[in-house]
Amino acid sequence: MKSWIPNGITLGNLILGCWAILFLPENPIYSIYCVIGAAILDFFDGFAARLLHVSSPLGGQLDSLADVVSFGVVPSLWAYHLLPHEGILQVLPFIIAAGAAYRLARFNLDPNNNSGHFKGLPVPSNAMIWMGVVGFSYSSYVEIPTIVTVALVFITTFLMVSTTPLLSLKFKGLGWKGQEIIWILLLSSLTILVISLIVFKSFYLGIIGVMAMYLILSLSYYKKISS
Repeated sequence: MKSWIPNGITLGNLILGCWAILFLPENPIYSIYCVIGAAILDFFDGFAARLLHVSSPLGGQLDSLADVVSFGVVPSLWAYHLLPHEGILQVLPFIIAAGAAYRLARFNLDPNNNSGHFKGLPVPSNAMIWMGVVGFSYSSYVEIPTIVTVALVFITTFLMVSTTPLLSLKFKGLGWKGQEIIWILLLSSLTILVISLIVFKSFYLGIIGVMAMYLILSLSYYKKISS
């Protein structure tokens, strides 16, 4: 019976993803709020499962099915609404959803998925990138150039399906030693968000900066330790 608590939280993630789709045509910012809520639930379902000692293969599969909607399909629709609805541009954004589904299926079948780093961009991180871009566009009334949106579609999809090692933010205690890069990322992210809010009055611009910092630090860190 206890297993229904984390599974119910996971299904809440899925429902919020559906609401994000529903809200998008009329109120994109509400759509973003739903995905933020879904991301919070995505964190707490695993936390609840570990706390209650009820982790199960069913919970893992439910989590992936919810994530592909909230963090794969919804970003595809965000990108779709940023692009002209003509020709190939009508279908191009949905490779994001395909990439997210592939990334999650590969993760579920990987026996080494707890190796201490991510293989490719996690699908919630993909959603964060698109959240920053779409939120900045709609909240600041800035039109994102088509070429930028198209490039971002290919970049985020490639990062998800790639096996490029990226930082996992799972702390092992609160110590600095051995976790320096994670602490640097966390402190840098907080600094970027504060500067963005104070100087630019934009939370979404801060999200873009945080995700850029995450990718830069991850790529430079793993390039350094592999050389």
